[in-house]
Amino acid sequence: MGNKLKQLFIGEPWTRKQVADWERAKGKGRAQYAIRVMLWWGTIMVVVSSLTGHFLGSQTFSLGSLLVRAVINYPIGFLLGLYLWSYNENRYRESLKAK
Repeated sequence: MGNKLKQLFIGEPWTRKQVADWERAKGKGRAQYAIRVMLWWGTIMVVVSSLTGHFLGSQTFSLGSLLVRAVINYPIGFLLGLYLWSYNENRYRESLKAK
């Protein structure tokens, strides 16, 4: 676990597996990557914020509140996907230069 965190935050070059994983994701395209991140991020955030609001904030479950959460979190997830694509692409290029 320590090595993974070190690679993430200190910026050590990627391992061969990480390079292979990124090349596989890159082959599917930036739009598909951003959409996949959007779906994961948006869904997790809608569920967590709904449950948190219900159990800790005494909010009732309603379709309206779910839609508001979805309208907020899914676009954020898409933008996060675009950012992560750019970040990973830069890390990928650095790893190729380091070898």
